[in-house]
Amino acid sequence: MANQEIKQEQQEEDYGVLLYYKYATIPDLEALFNFYESNCKSLSLLGRVRLSPNGVNVTVGGKLSALEEHIAAVKLNCLFEGTDFKLASCHEPSNDRVAKECGFTSLSIRIVKELVTLTSCPLPRSPEISNAGKHLSAAEFHSVLHNVGNSRDKLIPSSDKGTVLIDARNLYETRIGKFCTPNVETLDPEIRQYSDLPSWIDNNSEKLRGNNILMA
Repeated sequence: MANQEIKQEQQEEDYGVLLYYKYATIPDLEALFNFYESNCKSLSLLGRVRLSPNGVNVTVGGKLSALEEHIAAVKLNCLFEGTDFKLASCHEPSNDRVAKECGFTSLSIRIVKELVTLTSCPLPRSPEISNAGKHLSAAEFHSVLHNVGNSRDKLIPSSDKGTVLIDARNLYETRIGKFCTPNVETLDPEIRQYSDLPSWIDNNSEKLRGNNILMA
């Protein structure tokens, strides 16, 4: 009877999704690969783990307790100090189609040249970036959205046109929820992978030119 109750509790345990990334110089990629392979398999986590000499990018799903164990193990590595672990509870994928679309049918751990792929042909080295955009914290991003039109908000540069928000999340992520803010036009590129974004920007440059651009 006790075994049946334990089994039922395990079946009813919440499912979750964990996302995090960290840009850092990885001194031993093979050791980190072995850690993820051992840890994720032992915890029955499914999803994608991408490792590069410049950091990690992880999206995995599983039981909430297993994901919390994974986070605790990752935090033991000083490389991940300050990492923002985004953990959310949800229903387990209801069918194979949803699971496949979200990437939770298997565990894929790969060493890649680029942590975030912007083109199908990776550049031999990262380009030098000048006049880059400013990273906003969640609180700052919220403030900007709700203060559009307020010239006293120092986070918003002056613009002849207005403020446009590009929702650069994957297609399945935007289905969960969208941004809707007065005075801010939200553009959804409907991309399936981040490498689709540059061509979308090229094709929609007139919608963007002269505006303040926010990206989510």
